Amino acid sequence: MARFREKLSLSAILNRISLPSTLSARTGLSLAVRGLLIAAAIVIVILSSTTLYAIFYKLYVPQLLHQAPVYLQYPASSAENTTAVVNFVPASDYKFLSTSQAYSVSVDLDVPTSEANRQLGNFMVVLELQNRYGKVVHQSARPSILPYQSRAVQMLQTFVRAIPLALGVSRESTLLHVPLIDDVYDRHFSPITSARIVLTKPIQVYQAHITIRAQFSGLRYWMYYWKIPTALAFIVAGASWQLLLTAVAWSVLEPY
Repeated sequence: MARFREKLSLSAILNRISLPSTLSARTGLSLAVRGLLIAAAIVIVILSSTTLYAIFYKLYVPQLLHQAPVYLQYPASSAENTTAVVNFVPASDYKFLSTSQAYSVSVDLDVPTSEANRQLGNFMVVLELQNRYGKVVHQSARPSILPYQSRAVQMLQTFVRAIPLALGVSRESTLLHVPLIDDVYDRHFSPITSARIVLTKPIQVYQAHITIRAQFSGLRYWMYYWKIPTALAFIVAGASWQLLLTAVAWSVLEPY
């Protein structure tokens, strides 16, 4: 009888000892599960915020530059103007500019510093932006001229650059940058698809390019020119809101 009582007392003591260890094991497991869930939630929230910002950037910020070569057509008669037509899009119904964005348009002319070009003096560069039907939707004309150089300066430059010029590494030319249109907006029902360029004098040109540049302002300016700080700010803000909503949902659903 005494031995039986001793066995009962020993089993009771063992049960009391094992019960707290079981509870602590369950508590540790619960904390581990919660930690994994919280870590997974944070990773998912950060990934979703990054993906959402990337999609928003792609849809909201248009392409900065649109450049195309200009192939000038010189007429047989000197009475006619030198012209060129540039098609920006492969299909007539394709729209490549954003209607909510302001653009500037310029033409760059790489011209030889020949005596014939210097004698031409001022000339006009005319630009016509056309829709898919060939109708002019924007038009502008700006003057340009080769920069003046005295005979002494020309001789000095030729002497300094004699070796590169003789080897064909360099050439006697200058780049004329002609700004034509500022703050132009594309029209939704009459989008720009091509451009017609006219030179009023037969100036000699090595090559020419037309550039349409987006003039970013406001949020688009920060998103394009300050990509990393803006992206971090948006991602942190989006992740904070998602984590807040996740915490609220967790507190509501945890009792169930």
